[in-house]
Amino acid sequence: MPMLPEDLVDLIHDLRRRLDRVSLAAGTRPALTMVTNPLTVADAGRISVRDATDAELAALGSIGVNQDGSQQQGVLIRREDGTLALGLYGAGDGRQTLSARDRAGNVVLADDASGGGLARPYIPIPLYPAPTAVTSAEWTRVLQGGMYLQHPRIAVGVWVQADPGTTVEARVRLLAADGTAVQLGPVVTATGAAFTEEVTAVHGGAAYDWSSLYVEGRIAAGSGKAAVGVLYAEGRQS
Repeated sequence: MPMLPEDLVDLIHDLRRRLDRVSLAAGTRPALTMVTNPLTVADAGRISVRDATDAELAALGSIGVNQDGSQQQGVLIRREDGTLALGLYGAGDGRQTLSARDRAGNVVLADDASGGGLARPYIPIPLYPAPTAVTSAEWTRVLQGGMYLQHPRIAVGVWVQADPGTTVEARVRLLAADGTAVQLGPVVTATGAAFTEEVTAVHGGAAYDWSSLYVEGRIAAGSGKAAVGVLYAEGRQS
């Protein structure tokens, strides 16, 4: 074997050490299925999830072109049958909405693109009977209704009115799980006046249980006319 210059031998040893370090680093780096640092997708990039037939099920990033020619960034999630289930996108005019669709393509939930708030579904506006006359000193049921408990709290706008010298009281009661009626919030009282007071209280029932709500009134003092009614009733968040 021919003699090699000493500096060349040192160079070979140095290259071997570097190669060993590279091999060691390659063996200890995270798997390609794990991202330990922020992942940036730029320049109209798009993250796409596809099934075995190469059909796209989900897309994150560039999903189209805006009216000004720029790339629209959004999210599209499809069912296995290809129908759009959830999307964050717009018509290209800079106003995007978040919407959920059924299999027929109908929007079942969406925010409004113009002024904010809810676009779908259309929420009914319940109309309540005019205030009911109260003539007894005993608690008299004025209004009642059944509902599923979908919020932890209930809010009722109770309207009360009484002639001068007459006091009227109103209360909101809920049918508890054990069949008893419990009062929600304070008693609303009016003497010779008319006003609305909101009664808001935690009902304590289990979510999605069926229950009934009652509004009752009575004359606490005097002999004049009095009435009790409701302007609104709704669930509230905690």
